Amino acid sequence: MWNVIVCDHNKAEQEKLTAYVQNCCKDAGVSVQIQGCADWTELAQKIKKAEPDMVIVAQDGVEGLDIITSARLLSGKIVWFSDLDFGVQAYRLCVAYFSKKPITRPKVERALARCMEVRLEVENSRFGAYREEEVHGRDF
Repeated sequence: MWNVIVCDHNKAEQEKLTAYVQNCCKDAGVSVQIQGCADWTELAQKIKKAEPDMVIVAQDGVEGLDIITSARLLSGKIVWFSDLDFGVQAYRLCVAYFSKKPITRPKVERALARCMEVRLEVENSRFGAYREEEVHGRDF
């Protein structure tokens, strides 16, 4: 099961984004649990308690940049939607997916696919490391 946190101060936009994530995951056959929050303080608490697989931040302007800068220290896979073009900053902050608003279902699908791809790469690299250790560890 995927654990996702959606951070957006606009309640209507947060609900729309949550519905997109639920529908995309349902179509992909992935079970998902989604929590919502409105600001950095609430997000930080939820990240520490839930250890999410993905955090989606849809805050506008510099507030979104501030949240992303702080959240990247607590969570691995971050998706960022903003009203301004922070593409370069998103790249420098190693954000898994960035897009300018408006938020659409195809953008959410691409974001989820990218995060799932990253998760599979990590799991496969871990398995490969264990497998290599298992094979080479016996040669001592």
